[in-house]
Amino acid sequence: MALRGQVAQRQRGYGWFLYPGVAVLVLFFFGMFFWNVGISLLKWPGYGPAKWVGFDNFRIIFENKDFWESWSHAAFYVIPFSLLPTALGLVLAVATYDAFVGRFGSKLVPVARSGFFLPQIVPIAVSGMIWMWMLDGSGGALNSLLDGLGLGSLTQEWLREPDTALLAVSAFMLWLQTGFAYVVFLAGLSRLDPSILEASQLDGANWTQRLRWITGPSLRPEAFVVLLFLTVGALKVFAPVFYLTGGGPYSSTTSPATFAIDSFFGGASVGIGSALVTTLALIIGGLLAITFLIVRLRARVVKRDA
Repeated sequence: MALRGQVAQRQRGYGWFLYPGVAVLVLFFFGMFFWNVGISLLKWPGYGPAKWVGFDNFRIIFENKDFWESWSHAAFYVIPFSLLPTALGLVLAVATYDAFVGRFGSKLVPVARSGFFLPQIVPIAVSGMIWMWMLDGSGGALNSLLDGLGLGSLTQEWLREPDTALLAVSAFMLWLQTGFAYVVFLAGLSRLDPSILEASQLDGANWTQRLRWITGPSLRPEAFVVLLFLTVGALKVFAPVFYLTGGGPYSSTTSPATFAIDSFFGGASVGIGSALVTTLALIIGGLLAITFLIVRLRARVVKRDA
């Protein structure tokens, strides 16, 4: 008991290192959030006097079909922004671990890690411009490649047609986020005992079986973190859509974040834009709270069964 009291007293001093960060979080996050909530109750173009309208701004956005269309796009973006990068990052990380660590040596792992993580390092504005040049309908790299391969019939105005623009943004998101999932899974594989994989290989397990029964289950904590992080990112995605299509053509790629920005600056409706941002924050906060409760309940069940 005395030792436990000494440890608790020693750990109590660590709080002073956390208080400044907590104060900044409360001031600049929660303070700005409640300020935004207050603005969402006003009719205000961003200058001059404001008029109190209560929840009318929320009623307006809920009756707007473009609002629901942006959320349908956000739900679709979960696939290329979260689900596919997680699955592809897992497969690539396991393949890299098996190939480099098991055969060529771990010295090549940083090279692969840097290559796959490069899209995360390049500024999104730069990568967006590169993809716009690649997908340009008149003389873009992709159409030029298709013409060179004799597949000119497959050329498209990739960013000017609603269906192809949505697919182009999805491909850009997949390329952008796979490196993040890859690095997290590759870091998780570092705690895997290589003797377990060697024993499974001696027992005749192929690569797919090792992925399913050994490496895959061992990376469940990393998979949960990646899925949660990327799913939240998909719901509030802004930069990939803004720099590649701006939400067009014909609002076919707009997201809740780009819709809110258009309301802020394009429509001079700061109150409606604040209502959109408030709704987005509440939905994401609710999803995080539900996820946290599920994790806590599952941990309690595991602890009780143990």
